[in-house]
Amino acid sequence: MIRILLTVLLPMALPATVYFLWFANERRKALAAGEPEKAPRLGDVPWFVLGSAGIAIAAVVLVATTIYSGDEPGTTYVPPHVEDGRVVPGASK
Repeated sequence: MIRILLTVLLPMALPATVYFLWFANERRKALAAGEPEKAPRLGDVPWFVLGSAGIAIAAVVLVATTIYSGDEPGTTYVPPHVEDGRVVPGASK
C-alpha cells in the first residue's frame, strides 16, 4: 500500500497541492490588501492542466521505478512458495 501511495497517489496530488498552496497565499494577500476583485476564484482552477501534470509526474515516477528497480535484465521472478513445509520468499533468478 505504501508503494502505491509513493509511486502513484503522491505524484498525482503534487501539482494540485502546490497550486492550492499558491492559490491560498494569493487570495490571502489580495484580501489583506483590500482588493477582493484581484483575489483568485475557485472557479478559475485549471483542472485539466493539474490533472495532466499529475498523470505525467506519476508516469515518470513509474518509469524511473521500473528502470532503477535493481533487478538485472533477463531475470525471472519466482513468487513465494512452500518447500518442505516452510515458506520460501520470492526472488529474482
